[in-house]
Amino acid sequence: MAAAWEEIRRLAADFQRAQFAEVAHRLSERNCIEIVTKLIAEKQLEVVHTLDGKEYVTPAQISREIRDELHVCGGRVNIVDLQQVINVDLLHIENRANDIVKSEKTIQLVLGQLINESYLDQLAEEINDKLQETGQVTISELCKAYDLPGEFLIQALSRRLGRIIHGQLDQENRGVIFTEAFVSRHRARIRGLFTAITRPTPVSNLITRYGFQEHLLYSVLEELVNTGHLKGTVVGGRQDKAVFVPDIYARTQSNWVDSFFKQNGYLEFDALYRLGIPDPAGYIKKRYKSTQLLFLRAACVGQEIVDQVEASVEEAISSGNWIDVATLLPSSLSVEDVGILLQQVMRSLNKNSSGLVFSDTIVVSEKFLSSCADLFSDMMQQKAEKEMKNSPVNLITEEDLKQASGLENSFANKKDKKDERRKKATEGSGSTRGGGGGNAREIKIKKTKKKGRKDADSDEESQATSTGRNKQPEFPFMSQEEIQDVLKTRMQDCPEELITELAEHLIRPLTKTYQEVVRSVFTSSTSSSGASRRQTMKDLQEEFSNLYNNIRLFEKGAKHFTDETQTNLAKHLLKTVCTDITNLIFNFLASDSMMTTENYSTITSEVRTKILGKLPEDTKGPLAKLHTSLNGKSVEDFLSCLDSAVDICGIMVKKGDKKKERQVLFQHRQALIEQLKVTEDPALVLHLTSVLLFQFSTHCMLHAPGRSVPQIINFLSGKIPEDQHSLLVKYQGLVVKQLISQTKKTEHGDSDTTDKLEEEEGADTIRKELQEITNSIKDLVLRPRKSSVTEE
Repeated sequence: MAAAWEEIRRLAADFQRAQFAEVAHRLSERNCIEIVTKLIAEKQLEVVHTLDGKEYVTPAQISREIRDELHVCGGRVNIVDLQQVINVDLLHIENRANDIVKSEKTIQLVLGQLINESYLDQLAEEINDKLQETGQVTISELCKAYDLPGEFLIQALSRRLGRIIHGQLDQENRGVIFTEAFVSRHRARIRGLFTAITRPTPVSNLITRYGFQEHLLYSVLEELVNTGHLKGTVVGGRQDKAVFVPDIYARTQSNWVDSFFKQNGYLEFDALYRLGIPDPAGYIKKRYKSTQLLFLRAACVGQEIVDQVEASVEEAISSGNWIDVATLLPSSLSVEDVGILLQQVMRSLNKNSSGLVFSDTIVVSEKFLSSCADLFSDMMQQKAEKEMKNSPVNLITEEDLKQASGLENSFANKKDKKDERRKKATEGSGSTRGGGGGNAREIKIKKTKKKGRKDADSDEESQATSTGRNKQPEFPFMSQEEIQDVLKTRMQDCPEELITELAEHLIRPLTKTYQEVVRSVFTSSTSSSGASRRQTMKDLQEEFSNLYNNIRLFEKGAKHFTDETQTNLAKHLLKTVCTDITNLIFNFLASDSMMTTENYSTITSEVRTKILGKLPEDTKGPLAKLHTSLNGKSVEDFLSCLDSAVDICGIMVKKGDKKKERQVLFQHRQALIEQLKVTEDPALVLHLTSVLLFQFSTHCMLHAPGRSVPQIINFLSGKIPEDQHSLLVKYQGLVVKQLISQTKKTEHGDSDTTDKLEEEEGADTIRKELQEITNSIKDLVLRPRKSSVTEE
């Protein structure tokens, strides 16, 4: 002991000497920092800066301080709170906390908090105290109280059930922990309550009224029912619609259902609802598994009723009658259910048994429908014959022509007197149809029959759809109301709704049949007289030949002019003579489709389009091109299309010879001369004289509009004597002045009186000058011609 104290005194003396001794070498703070930094960089030293930068802390020290703080806080600490205590960066604390969790299984990191097993044990003890007090606790309440996730709590508490926590976790709903005493208390309450029930009761109402735990109640209830402690069944599963049905009520209910079904052969879902069966269809399927039933919307029927309906329907069809199935079935079945039953019966019947369903409940045989249609046969024939007499078949009716010409009239009304004179001149100069003479060559024409007559109904429908023009039938037979009136008179035992639907069903086939009757009457009327038909063909051949030769001769005359004038002449020819020959072909072909008009010259572009829609495909193409070529500028193109069209239609065209051309030229000239003799209109006189002088000088016919007269007069310069040409030019100037004065008078009808007088005086002067030289102009053509002007 003395030696030890001696050693202590010696060490204290050495320490005192060391304190008072002077330092030989001393490192500055900066040097120390640099040395530590160098060691850290070379990884020879592992330390961490504190947040204030005044200290270094080793990772082991951080881990030790974390464990100490976790112990001080009772086993649960937030990592963010550790930063303030340890005074290092949060990242280092998180890293060390993760290392601790990995190394020690008793510590866990949950939502940024370190929790050890001692804390969880303490938590389990608190929960157990609460559980024993209340009988049950929910995990959701514990999550709110302890700020921990539900899965973590379930996992932690499950390991302590039976050891610290004296209770059990609900297997159906793992969010509830309860005690055995709680379960026993609930089982006793549930058994007593459901034993007292004598009628179907919704389980949800009992849960709300007596405060049962829903999942626990269903589990206990199923257990009691399965073990036989409760006499009854739960219908509807674990749902809001679940109903407990006691056995005594179920037996009474089943007896009533069986009795009703046995007596009536059907069951209504509403009746089962009133009995307290929430799922009637499921109940019936479960109870009558081996019975063949037909389920409808609001009821189900047995096979006896189905067989009865099937036999009655089959009898009605075979006897050619009708039957209302609703009269055979219970009145409680809705119309919709009767319709479903009837559809099922119709599907199960023999396919050879033909019948249709009307008003959802009435079956009508095909024989009965045919007998209804036969009621109208005599009416169809009489109506068709009457219609043929009153208005011979004109499908291109006056109404069609009025509709087509209505658009033209709005434009034609704006034309002045000059246009009317031009029209008269063109009529005189080209459209004479008698020009063929008696020696015109015969043309062979073959009619093109419409193909696919067997599919006439579908053809008519497709054509009506494609053209979109004839929504109404060509020959309406009767309206639906008229058909109803006839059916009511002939079949007084049929109900009103059946009559209405029969009329609606029959109107289309009756109308189609009527079209065929009209067609047959038309065919018989048109083919009744063979001699008359041959005469019509002969006239057609002659007229077509005349028009075709006229077009060729007019085209030859137009080629004497320059391009612009020649184009105008071609357009005029296309609008007049070419349109006439096109209308002639269209009217001829239209007669095959029961379409014709007495005067083909009244056919317009719209009517031609309507005829095209009725022609067969092989004929429609060339005729459409011919129709389109009328709007072009070339007569050659038109004639090319015309040749294609006549080939398709079977019209054989032969070119005229020189003798025939001379006859046409002579007849055309004579017609113009006769017209010139009787006219006094200066513009028409100028027009006719110019055309005749052109024919005298070129030996070619010319079909020209009034606006081409100045070009004709210019062409005649050098072709006729100079004095005659000067006279024509002078007359032309006077005609132009007269037309201008007439136009001004029309436009300025309300002008001053002085201006009116001056205009009238000027117009009178022009009129007198025209009258003086009109006869001289006519004499250029009517007087005996000079020997220099000859004609072959």
